[in-house]
This record gives sequence, C-alpha cells and structure tokens, in this order.
Amino acid sequence: MKIAVTGANGMVGALLVKKLKEKKFEVMELTRANCDITNKEMTKKAIKGADVVVHCAAQLDEDAADMEEINVRGTENVLEAASAAGAKQFVFLSSIAAFGNTLGIKDEQTKPNPETRYEKTKWEAEKKVMEYQEVFPITIFRPAIIVGNNYYWKKIIKVIGKDFPLIGDGKNKWQLVCLEDVVDAIVFSINNEDCYGEIFIIAEKEGMTLRELAEFIRSELGMKKPLKTIPFWLGSAIAFINGFVKIIPLLNPAYLKRMARDRRYSTKKLQKTGFTPKLSGKEGLEKIIHL
Repeated sequence: MKIAVTGANGMVGALLVKKLKEKKFEVMELTRANCDITNKEMTKKAIKGADVVVHCAAQLDEDAADMEEINVRGTENVLEAASAAGAKQFVFLSSIAAFGNTLGIKDEQTKPNPETRYEKTKWEAEKKVMEYQEVFPITIFRPAIIVGNNYYWKKIIKVIGKDFPLIGDGKNKWQLVCLEDVVDAIVFSINNEDCYGEIFIIAEKEGMTLRELAEFIRSELGMKKPLKTIPFWLGSAIAFINGFVKIIPLLNPAYLKRMARDRRYSTKKLQKTGFTPKLSGKEGLEKIIHL
C-alpha cells in the first residue's frame, strides 16, 4: 500500500513518515521541494498512485501572505489529486483552531467560530475536505496545540525563560496534545472503517491553565522568582505595536487572541474507537525543555 504524506518534513509529517515506514508501508514523502501544493499539476503528478493521502502540509504563520493559498487552495489541489489517483482514504490534519472563539468544553458537534486568519483557513479547508465525502472515505483530526520540538515551542520557552510577564490572569484552560499521540492517532485511522467519515478531537485528558503552563515551564527552567503578569489590555497594546516592530517573538494581536482562548475539549469520541492518547502535555514539555 502506498501512502502519500504532504508536509513530510514538518514536525508531524516527519515522525509520521518514520512510523509508517516502521509498519512497512510504502511512503510517498511530499515536501515543498518536490510537491508545491499550490501548483495543481505538480500535486497531481506527485500523488499519482497513492492509495491513501495524509494531508499535513499547512502554513502556520499568521503574517504569511500565502496562508490562504496554502491552507485552502492547496488543500483543494491535494483533494483533486487524491481523487485523480483513485485514493481509498483521505486523512486531513486540521486543528483545534477551527473552533476559534467558542466557549466551554468543545466536542465534535461544537459550531466553529473562527476569528484569526489561521483559524478561518483551517475551517475553510475542513469544509473543502467534507465536500469529498462521496469520493472517498475522509478522516479529519483536530489536534489541540501540539507539544513538539518545533520553532513555536522553542520561542515560547525562550520568551518565558527571559521572564516576560504573562498577559492576563492565565485562568483559561490549555489542554495540549503530544506529537507522538497525534501521529499514533493518524496511523490508527488508516484503513480503519471506524474512522471513515469522521472528525476527531485529539487532546490530553485533563490539561493545565495557561498560568500553570507558564509556571511549569519556569520551574523546569530552574526559575525561582514568582511569575509576573500584566493586564490583558496592556498586553494587547504591546502586541499591536509589536506587530509592526517584531521585537518579541510570536506576539501580535492574532497570536494573543489564540493564547487567550479557553482550550477545553472532550476526547470521548476518539476514545470510543479504541484510541486514547498516552502522554500528558507536561510529559511532552519536559522532553523538549531538556533537549
């Protein structure tokens, strides 16, 4: 069986390729170098012959000019290519970001309310995928914020390590998910009829508040001073200015909105299929902090 993986050199894609190869699947590794998903014909050629397509490629940078082109139109191109290839399953790595600004504990029935550019593109991409349900079985995963050794977590840990104050009171819940669990869930879904035509949230069972998360990272870094905070209105003003001068990494109005989200999720639906995440966010953070 041939499995095409877009974004094969990304954080999720790279580990997914490794796990699939361990299970003796033939993997078609698609990266920007050999498959620009914004190029329709190039994408069709790259995916030709695939039995299953796992679409992980995405633009995460809120400031990127090509975000809509990659996340929405790129997804359309991958779907068309998968259809032309006669694929038997399409797995899409979406994001919990599709929910946007929604309150309370979110499950797969919660109506999305995206606000930022990234949130809107992930929701639009999901709708494109769902349009293909009559073409091949689809599976959509909405992982919580993924804990892994990538650019974003390195910057977050670095900023916290510099004793930058927490913006707001940090009482909002942050359920996370570890990279290994996301990849294992994707592998679990391949050729699994219980996962056909379904959307699944992937997240750790409990989680921390944002303040507890910041304090945990500080503790792991050996920081002894109490965590400082600043009012959200002041943080918003700083984020607005920083959007132009870009002195503080990852601090702009869009990221601040996403940081302030209440991230509480129900994981019951995925568990009913027999899959349960094994790691907590803390365990994942310990690994990357001490690399």
